[in-house]
Amino acid sequence: MRVLVRPTSDLTALEGCVYEKALGDITNATDVRKAVLGCDYVIHAAALTAQVDASFERFWQVNVEATENLIEASKEQGIKRFIYISTANCFTPGPIDQPGTEDSGFMPWLVKSHYAYTKFAAQLTVLNEYRTSGFPALVVAPTFLIGPRDTKPSSGRLLLYVYGRKLVFYSRGGKSFADVEKVASAVVNALERGRLGEVYLLSGSNMTYRDFYHVVALAEGRKKIYLPMPDFLLTVAAWFMTFLEKVLNRKFEFDIMNKRLFTLDNYFCYKKAMQELGYEPTVIRYAVEKSINWFKKMGMF
Repeated sequence: MRVLVRPTSDLTALEGCVYEKALGDITNATDVRKAVLGCDYVIHAAALTAQVDASFERFWQVNVEATENLIEASKEQGIKRFIYISTANCFTPGPIDQPGTEDSGFMPWLVKSHYAYTKFAAQLTVLNEYRTSGFPALVVAPTFLIGPRDTKPSSGRLLLYVYGRKLVFYSRGGKSFADVEKVASAVVNALERGRLGEVYLLSGSNMTYRDFYHVVALAEGRKKIYLPMPDFLLTVAAWFMTFLEKVLNRKFEFDIMNKRLFTLDNYFCYKKAMQELGYEPTVIRYAVEKSINWFKKMGMF
């Protein structure tokens, strides 16, 4: 296995893995071509995800143009299969009794999200390449990942918010919480399984935030007090941050768009991935326990 990393990359998440390191930048076509040389398969997991201090141009460069670089390098190399790691943000979620599917389409209002829009554009780029040239690619789209090796942390920030607190505030809405190790296994399966030109949602346990926080409390072994956050307070705070964004000409993590996304019934179905990729359902208690144990090991508690 070869991994393209920048000289300044934090490689903590790769500890214990056997891999060959290729130094370079995903936005540099020459670096990408060298990294792909001699490979039979490509898994494209790189993306810019930061919600602050990054322009739309930078998001487009990293998430779309870099994907085009990888496609061209992979075509030159004649790779057997190209796996693009997309995001569930490219699809419309549904309620728990009718979760979103691969056919649900992109939410138009997310064009204002630099991350979601550029990931969607990159996903279309991959799928269009399959349709126009037969490029051997498929797409997997994970939901909210829970588990070890979350070095930033990313999704784990929600777990870290709950852990160790006695008083926990929660909003309406919820997410599809997916075991990162189950997702990783499905990605590996996709190297040989699954239909080219298709998209597979890798979702997990569809839960309200309140229910997820309770699972964390059980794993922690500590009782908590849960208080609902009034939606109007979140709305006022979001509008205020949106106003500051315009005044200060900078992006904040919480604004009216992110508030809308955060309070959605953000649920998805994994039936297609289970049938065609051998994707295994998430047991959320185990995923949370593995995440907590890793955070403890890393001294993050």
